[in-house]
Amino acid sequence: MRPTAVAVVLLAALLIPAAARAQATTQPAKGSKLPHVQVDVKNRQVRVDAETLAVDAPLEFFAVVNGTNEHESVLRSPAKPSHVHLALVMLGLEPGSPVSFSEATKKWTPPHGPPLHISIEYQHDGKTETVPAYRWMRDIKTKKPMPSMTWIFAGSRVMDDGNYAADVTGYLVSVVNFDLTMIDIPDLASNSNETLQWERNPDLMPPAGTKVTMIIEPAGGAGDTPTTKPSPATSPVGALTDVTADEAMIAGLRSRWEKAVTPHGAALREAAQTHYDVINQLRREQQRIINEADKVQRLIDELERSYQDLTTPRPEPLDAK
Repeated sequence: MRPTAVAVVLLAALLIPAAARAQATTQPAKGSKLPHVQVDVKNRQVRVDAETLAVDAPLEFFAVVNGTNEHESVLRSPAKPSHVHLALVMLGLEPGSPVSFSEATKKWTPPHGPPLHISIEYQHDGKTETVPAYRWMRDIKTKKPMPSMTWIFAGSRVMDDGNYAADVTGYLVSVVNFDLTMIDIPDLASNSNETLQWERNPDLMPPAGTKVTMIIEPAGGAGDTPTTKPSPATSPVGALTDVTADEAMIAGLRSRWEKAVTPHGAALREAAQTHYDVINQLRREQQRIINEADKVQRLIDELERSYQDLTTPRPEPLDAK
């Protein structure tokens, strides 16, 4: 049974230093920090210290903890996954569930949880640039950029010895499914080497060792749009610097959107929250049923083995002849 949101907070609090625990007991203000993690509750952002890697191999992760699976990741970070977990809980997010396999149905259940946008902030030519994380990855075969995507707050899990699993594995953000990762993708994606699809995009990334900030936000925030115009050196359309947008058309479309959508903002938020709550409860009920089916299947297997042991003929001892 997964812990409630309150239990998650208490659990995460046990995994962080006393100073950070004391800070987490009050409503964090803008700028509240855990080691290498900054929580901005007002703007609903978690900012994580990280550094770029130069991996020329298929990717299983977007971000890992320093000294772990760096050979399969875009970024490495000194931050503890349990601290990032606590920071997301501070934003009011409740973790979902990691990917799981049912022995009864012989099927995988995809991970689920609140959707997240992840973007990267870094300095380039004296300017601060912010780009969506997925732009730093591309298809291994076609070299086409990864399409726009969101991650989910799956939440890893607590191991039998009481450790937060992602702290042990170093799995911060994955691009294929792992049952011990903290932030996963919402779809089923095997981590078998022959099925890996993504590699880093060296054309858009700064050099290895560049200090960056990984910004994690609830999906629907401001994390999907660069705050500054990418330079020609890092932009996939850098050669088209003379192309300008139709500002009048954009303004008209924005006005049309605001007139049609903004008056219904509260209703849309309520509908979205209700949708998430209902689906989340249904998934929990689904998982409960799967767990019960697994218990029945294990009993069936045990009885079948016992029956086979009882009914399988055994050769007579040699000395009986």
